[in-house]
Amino acid sequence: MRQTLDTLVVVALLALGSTAASAATLVSSNPAPLTAEAARNWRPDERVRVGIDAMRESIVVSASLRPQGATDAVRLAQLGRAMEARVAGMIACCTQDDVGSRHLYALLVEMADGIALMQRAAHPDARRMGLLKVVQALNLYGTMFTHPGWRALDETLEVSAQ
Repeated sequence: MRQTLDTLVVVALLALGSTAASAATLVSSNPAPLTAEAARNWRPDERVRVGIDAMRESIVVSASLRPQGATDAVRLAQLGRAMEARVAGMIACCTQDDVGSRHLYALLVEMADGIALMQRAAHPDARRMGLLKVVQALNLYGTMFTHPGWRALDETLEVSAQ
């Protein structure tokens, strides 16, 4: 019994070692490292800039018209629906295989996750957290990319009903 256990341990260690070695080979063969510095020099095309500006503006308008009480979940779902098509259109713009496009794609996926929460979360606080996720992704976009006239959103939005 002890010999079988020792054999299993050796086999597991060999498998783990070969997996780590192949993973190291994959990582080291990446010709273009994904760095934030490289993305900062990337200027998104006009469609992306217009879409980002429109999302920012719709959040600002929605926050200023914030109704009180139980309609908050409905308002966030409507805002999410309005932003969903914009994010999908901007994701379609990420066709190049460069560092900037990969960073933009990652941020847009974060926004899409937040939008999904805004639309479908069962609890109103979860919907508000979805909005916060979108706001944070938009603000990160502004620090990573060249976007003339970009202004960060206030992350201290009211995210709780309490």
